[in-house]
Amino acid sequence: MWRLRFWIYVLVVAISLAQVRRVVACSCMNSHPQTLFCNSDFVILVRVKKMTNVNEFETAYNVKVNKFFKANKTTYPALRKNILWTASSDSMCGAQLKVGETYVVSGRVIYGDKAHISSCGIAMPWRFVTSRQRKGFRHLYHSSCMCKVRYTPWWIKGITLENTDGTECLWETRPGPEECQKDFGICMYRESGCYWTPSVPYKNCIKKYQLEREQKRAREP
Repeated sequence: MWRLRFWIYVLVVAISLAQVRRVVACSCMNSHPQTLFCNSDFVILVRVKKMTNVNEFETAYNVKVNKFFKANKTTYPALRKNILWTASSDSMCGAQLKVGETYVVSGRVIYGDKAHISSCGIAMPWRFVTSRQRKGFRHLYHSSCMCKVRYTPWWIKGITLENTDGTECLWETRPGPEECQKDFGICMYRESGCYWTPSVPYKNCIKKYQLEREQKRAREP
């Protein structure tokens, strides 16, 4: 019996260490699509045509670029090769794309001529991108990069808000409206500072969120 317990213990420890190594190897900050857009060298809409495992460390995706949402004279030479490079495994933050699918992706140009993407950036199937996010990618994110989106635990929202200088929007964690702000929120500058800009999809999401919270509270003992 003691041998069985010993090997069960060894197995549990091994699994735990493997999970820790994977988390440590690839750890991404929670970032709003607007933040990822503004911090990237490029943001493009692509259709994946082919995937090639170049070696044990790198994967190359042959793509057709359908639209440039963000690019410049420095990034164009790399993007016109129609190849996106990424790490070959999840543990190294490799972006996993499906052949035949259309994605909006963000990334950086490395070594002067390689367009590199990762799971810490944008890699969203276009069919799942909300109408508000599409407007963001097309022009609203770009025109609002002077505003910052801060991922904020809901319980310190008040303190954090008091210490902002008007250049930030707070992206509240659950039970705050985290999904509404991610899927429909655009942090834009107005006369007195940066605010989540009202829109019909955003307002509808907030109303639904508030109703669900009220119903949940009513069911609590």
